[in-house]
Amino acid sequence: MTYRYGPVVAGFDGSAHSLGALRWAADEACRCTRTLQLVTVLPEEAGETPARDIAQRAAEEARRWRVGVAAIAEIRHGSPTDVLRELAQDARLVVVGGQGANAAEDRPTGSVSRALAARADAPVLVVHAADRWAGPEAKLPLAAPVVTGFDGSDSGHRALRLAFEEAAARGLRLVVVQAWAHPDLWRPGSVRGCDLSAHERVVHEALCEATARWHAEFPLVDVEVRSEPGDAVRALAVASQWAGLMVVGTRCPADRVQPGSPSVAGRVLQHAACPVLVAHGPAGASAPRVMHAA
Repeated sequence: MTYRYGPVVAGFDGSAHSLGALRWAADEACRCTRTLQLVTVLPEEAGETPARDIAQRAAEEARRWRVGVAAIAEIRHGSPTDVLRELAQDARLVVVGGQGANAAEDRPTGSVSRALAARADAPVLVVHAADRWAGPEAKLPLAAPVVTGFDGSDSGHRALRLAFEEAAARGLRLVVVQAWAHPDLWRPGSVRGCDLSAHERVVHEALCEATARWHAEFPLVDVEVRSEPGDAVRALAVASQWAGLMVVGTRCPADRVQPGSPSVAGRVLQHAACPVLVAHGPAGASAPRVMHAA
């Protein structure tokens, strides 16, 4: 995210989920030496005093977690999604908990995190089960690898670039996963599978070619490429169980191809076990000219 120079914006509603997400936001702000802008959004008619006290205490907690981070708390009125989308226009990163104060136990993500993951003008970090990191003794998974999915699309290239930047900034290994389908893949009930090694080799070589550009720019990043047969959502959901951070790209209006099927990024967001960083594209600019992997 070296192309963004604004603050790290974190939504905070007083819940344990938002407090755990704030810990991730403080870590990001400290790493990239950006201001941490802690925002609590209230209904238009609500008074500010109780919420301001809670937000100020959270900002103080962030400064204790990451000594020296410049954390400021502010109150806004309106819709949380609208306010955070507006702030994203000048932000380096927006961080939200997967669920908020009104979380439903059967929903892995809340309405705000789903809306921001679908459309924002800055990368959005959605921290699943963020209450895991709300306690003072909790430790962030700072050694687990960064994982990203790649499919050759414009959104896949955005995610790949952001994943390299994150792995380089964190000093972590990067695992790039490309899932591929084939009509002869073995399925339960089949007598035996076919030899698909030639197809797998083509996918693997194209994946290596796609990562080569960014590996040249970030030569210190240890990169592993994996071509996984089967469904992309399943492959990434499984990888999220051992990853420290998952990076996915989502479609934007400027993309040359608009997939008709439900977004892989949206479905991964529902099933991922680790925090998910969503790489958004420009709202109106033309898509970059990039070579797609075969």
